[in-house]
Amino acid sequence: MPFDDSQSGLPSPPGPAGGRPKAQGKERLRPIIVAGGSAGAQNCAATLKAAGSQVRRVRNWTEVMGLLDGEEPALLILDPRLKGMGFLEGVRLVRKMSPSLIPLILGPLPLEEQGEALRLGAAGVLPEDLSETMLAEWIRSYVQRQRLRRENERIRDRMLESEAYLARILDHLDEGIITTDATGRVLAANMAARELCRLPAGHLPPQILESVPLSGEGLRTLAAAAARVLETGFYEGRFLLNPEGRASFPVYFQGSVHRQSGGEVETILALRDLTAQEELELRVEESERLAALGRIAAGMAHEIRNPLMAVGGLVRRLERQLSAEEPGQAYLPAIRENVQRMETMVRDIDEYLRYVRVSSELFRSIPLEDVLKDALERLHAAADLSALHLEIETFDHLQIHGDAPSLTEMFFQIFRNAVEAMPQGGSLRVRAFPEDGQAVVRVTDSGRGIPLEHTSTIYHPFFTTKMTGAGMGLTKVHMITQRHRGRIDMDSRSQGGTTFTVRLPLAGD
Repeated sequence: MPFDDSQSGLPSPPGPAGGRPKAQGKERLRPIIVAGGSAGAQNCAATLKAAGSQVRRVRNWTEVMGLLDGEEPALLILDPRLKGMGFLEGVRLVRKMSPSLIPLILGPLPLEEQGEALRLGAAGVLPEDLSETMLAEWIRSYVQRQRLRRENERIRDRMLESEAYLARILDHLDEGIITTDATGRVLAANMAARELCRLPAGHLPPQILESVPLSGEGLRTLAAAAARVLETGFYEGRFLLNPEGRASFPVYFQGSVHRQSGGEVETILALRDLTAQEELELRVEESERLAALGRIAAGMAHEIRNPLMAVGGLVRRLERQLSAEEPGQAYLPAIRENVQRMETMVRDIDEYLRYVRVSSELFRSIPLEDVLKDALERLHAAADLSALHLEIETFDHLQIHGDAPSLTEMFFQIFRNAVEAMPQGGSLRVRAFPEDGQAVVRVTDSGRGIPLEHTSTIYHPFFTTKMTGAGMGLTKVHMITQRHRGRIDMDSRSQGGTTFTVRLPLAGD
């Protein structure tokens, strides 16, 4: 690109006919300041004026600072003999007021002071004996260098801004992004990648991926996955990531090779945490399985109810008709007891269906505190709590959206399950509080806990470790939670108690 010095106030080189192009705007007449009263300063100013430049003469540091405060000159030429302050102190102040303005010094200047002035940011020292032509060319060359320098600074600033903007975008992605060179050296990593791989903050060591364990398809580290990307050009798969300080978790890995315009090879590695996705898939699968089991239970209850009533009626009739001496009388109590147990199971199934089939159109905004209060009142009526220590912590004014009878039944079943886990007494703690737009209810008992082998089946219909009941209580709890767009989690330790945590959306969310 040809140099255009029109912004400097300097004339452009003459054309073929000796003429000069006309100025094309007022902004092209930025002045040149010549500061000093010596003969050398006067000659310099006169030479520049003769060459067609706009020149301002000042005689001391006070006038220099006044002009810099109000104008942006094209060039500042300083005479070391300026009055008002020390010369080096003045140069330092000029650089502080106008960082983009690099002054020229009008010689002569002792070598020691010249070196210090250059260190402070001066561009150079003009020889005092330069001819008019050489002086004009020297200054034109200086202005050109300064203009190119400022343009390079603007380009560099734009590049830095673009890089920072891209880094901010990448840091907002949920996927971890890592780039490496052809040797596996990490070039960059976004925030998600640092969190997933437990990478340190700040500058990353070159071979940091060697320390990130990855397992699957014969790989042992993330560096090995990056090497395979370089070998094949593209590589993907599901792996287990096991960074230091965190349990293993599933990730989807995808890597591709990118070739720069200069021929350099880089890899782009993407990591996505699959934990939440797999957990959601398991929950959907569990809900579908429970729904199918519920339909089976409903069908069984329908088919069993009438024959069961007939068997019960016949047993009662036989009890009345057979004399006490008849041998058959000995079997009738056992038959009657099992019939009653099956009738109880059918009633439990009917009750389960009644609650889980409540239409969401009937849901209303209700106070959570009232629901918990009704469930606790039912618990007091249904069980002996004299050996228990109850600790209730509720948060006022928590409104949830749902069916009050269903939610009361759900919490009652959780409370009763906790009480039955403490036959010898213990403590039952109920806490309710808001968190992330949800109402959270945490129920903790000090009972015997749930064995590990049962934790995956506690919500299944007909699963129970008790001598009585149909095993529909926690199934009902799970399905009511699902119907209310909520979530239930269980944490239990053998002989260490159990905690059920129910999360329900707040009304309006």
